[in-house]
Amino acid sequence: MENRALEAEGRISSSRTKEDALANAISAAECYMKAIKLANSSSERARLKEKCLNILARAEEIKKIEQWQPAMGHIGAVITPSEISRVPQSRRQLSTREEVILLEGSKLHGLIFPPWNSEPDEQEFAAPKGEVYTDPSKINISNTHADDPGDWRRPWDLLGNELQDASAIREEPTMQAAADIDLVQDVTADCSVVASLCAAVARPGGTYGKLLERIFYPYDKSRGIPEMSKNGKYIFRLHFNGCFRKVVIDDRLPAPRSWRRLYVFDRQNPGLLWPALLEKAYLKVRGGYDFPGSNSGTDLWVITSWIPEQIFLQSDELQPNNLWGRILNAFAFGDVMVTLGTGRLNNSEEEALGLAGEHDYAVLDIKENGAEKLFLLKNPWCDAMVWKGAENQTPSDSDKEVPEYGNAAPKASTNPGTFWMSYPEVMRNFDSLYLNWNPGLFTHRQDHHFNWTIPTTMSPGCFVHNPQYSVQSDVGGTVWILLSRHFTTEEHNYRASSVLPSSTASNSHGFISLYIFDAGGQRIHLSDNPLSRGP
Repeated sequence: MENRALEAEGRISSSRTKEDALANAISAAECYMKAIKLANSSSERARLKEKCLNILARAEEIKKIEQWQPAMGHIGAVITPSEISRVPQSRRQLSTREEVILLEGSKLHGLIFPPWNSEPDEQEFAAPKGEVYTDPSKINISNTHADDPGDWRRPWDLLGNELQDASAIREEPTMQAAADIDLVQDVTADCSVVASLCAAVARPGGTYGKLLERIFYPYDKSRGIPEMSKNGKYIFRLHFNGCFRKVVIDDRLPAPRSWRRLYVFDRQNPGLLWPALLEKAYLKVRGGYDFPGSNSGTDLWVITSWIPEQIFLQSDELQPNNLWGRILNAFAFGDVMVTLGTGRLNNSEEEALGLAGEHDYAVLDIKENGAEKLFLLKNPWCDAMVWKGAENQTPSDSDKEVPEYGNAAPKASTNPGTFWMSYPEVMRNFDSLYLNWNPGLFTHRQDHHFNWTIPTTMSPGCFVHNPQYSVQSDVGGTVWILLSRHFTTEEHNYRASSVLPSSTASNSHGFISLYIFDAGGQRIHLSDNPLSRGP
């Protein structure tokens, strides 16, 4: 219950209206009152009572404010190139040990991904004598197939010969979309990656190009789109293993197998090249095209550096109305990218629901019309099954134009694999909601890097050997803490083959979590009575 109070309290400063701020303050006070009744000791009740009185006093102050102003760090605004400098940077001086950790994090899958230093020079992409760049790195296509040079094709060969019949018009590789982008996956099992790309493209106002400006090189700033490299070399600025890192690829893509593509493609713009190149760069980091999948929150964090948050939709502590209020306006402003993940489903359940189990979906739009709350979802599979609820609407519902929805008015989309689903149905049928927040919403950032050798013998509930940090803010407000584990070669091998020794598998494949305590900055020895804890 105290967790709910803290959540409501944290929303006060960012509330867009005085009424919302007062409602959040009252909600926090009510949760504190309930927590007081559930407290096990007099000291705990006294602590919670003090927090409750502070919130009530704050509510009285809010009532006296004539013109409410949200906290500056939370005003929604689509990020533009001129605003890039507003994204907070960590100014803390790293220790020698932390610098070593970042350097060690450069080694992955037998490759080196160095920390990012500066934007590449245009000459890196030049071809004065017509030479073509070939990446010497080996990127796996399949863990059951030995790759050879014939497994890869340059874009001109793929689009001109491999994927078209004799009567088709030859598609030229391009970075410019002539129609609405409709990205899908075919054979490769990286649904989370393709869903991430779909969610990024869905940002309001067609602003996905602004995201790519600091990710994709070469980039044409005058046109706001990636640029074709003259020599086939591309460089990406991705965020993983503690910092932004340099990832270099060439433009070769996996050759189709039985006319099925192994890379993401655009059904509306068959020649659009940048999604497949960005996917290739990410999969190079994750070990190759045999990557078994992650979740879209992690993928978008690596690709865009937008702050990930995972909401467990089946949690008993979830407050659906508060969650909807958080994401509706933020999505409209382009300040959050949203994806969804299903849990495990058997074949019968998949057939009955029209949803794939353990699969990620992109959220393309979020709309509210009176009491009706809707998500526009996309299954990134090429031959996608569609939620059966979309077929069961009455004709009056499915054909009705809803003015407030603008161009996305009909509940049934014309794009294959895309459908509208009500918010209650989303809550019932999905396990996780992944939110990636615009880092420009935050005013400060501080990075810390550490390693932890897990003791061979662990005592349940004992935190003596766990890494611990003390957080203090002189001005108050909400503090977000993101715990991010480095990718390792051992973890990829474990996921791909599951043949590592149990001790190695345990260390590389274990889960991490956060516990928050109010202990006056003193070290914690036992896991009892945290203010908040992760899953």
